[in-house]
Amino acid sequence: MKKRGHQFIALALSVSSFAAAAADPLVWSETYQQFFPRFANIGSINAASVPGGTSSALVTDATRVKGPNGVEFAGGRIWWPDQQLNRVVSVLPDGSSFKTYNIAGAYDVDVQGSLLYVTLQNSGDILKLDLSQTFPSADVFKSGLTSPFAIDVTADSVFWSQVGASNRLMRSNLDGSGVQTLLTGLTSYDFEVTGGYIYLTTTDGFVKRSNLDGSGLTTLASGLGFLNGIDVTADTIYVSALNGVTTLPSGTQTLGAGRIFSMGLDGSGAVEVLRAQEYYDPNLPFSPSQMRGVAVLAVPEPGTYALMLAGLGLIGLAARRRG
Repeated sequence: MKKRGHQFIALALSVSSFAAAAADPLVWSETYQQFFPRFANIGSINAASVPGGTSSALVTDATRVKGPNGVEFAGGRIWWPDQQLNRVVSVLPDGSSFKTYNIAGAYDVDVQGSLLYVTLQNSGDILKLDLSQTFPSADVFKSGLTSPFAIDVTADSVFWSQVGASNRLMRSNLDGSGVQTLLTGLTSYDFEVTGGYIYLTTTDGFVKRSNLDGSGLTTLASGLGFLNGIDVTADTIYVSALNGVTTLPSGTQTLGAGRIFSMGLDGSGAVEVLRAQEYYDPNLPFSPSQMRGVAVLAVPEPGTYALMLAGLGLIGLAARRRG
């Protein structure tokens, strides 16, 4: 919350004009360092419908969200790994019905059917949990990998990125066989497999696309900062940047709050649609919120989903199916 005497730099929600037929309900994860009244790492899961919506904090309880990485929408639920709490958490789109899985070191998650897949960057493993079980055990799907980060699972394949010394995008069959290297030389903290393509972000500000076999790699957009999240609908790409350049009241330029950008499937029309909270207090270190990931809340049935969004004040916004 804004303190008395703070100078407000940018609204928590910065919406630019964007030609779109309908609004998309988004969720994203944020973190920032609080210095007053005490030092603490603060995390939150937030929601808004863009363009033109008002942001709403879905989850702020420090026992449930503290250091969230990316965020996913899968199986009708919002998911995020929390490395500060050593667990994977999921909620319904209105922020209710918490479920937690005690998995230390989780970086990214995805759900396919009743199976939850989790990457463990430090141990080099990908875990698999059967969510149909009351108390699912975490079985090792793949081991001996080099810093597995992002993961996306389709009906017939498991895709994951590796960073650090590896910097590549990999693929295997659902049973773990047939491992292939699809792309190399890319540091990708998130990617999306949809519509016959792989859409990916890189930490040096690029949005790229390739065919499912890694061929035809194309740059769609560039110069967007440290990108760490992506989600794709039938006609729009959304990406999140950890920070963005901002100007302080003194005129000094520095890293400010994280942003979400949208663009067409060909990378055209890139525009900032959301900005994290960014406050300035001359008596405290500048600590704008960082964006950790973004996801679109897909809509199985518009009428049903309208009921789910009643608590967010997003009723009446027609959301497109996720591509």
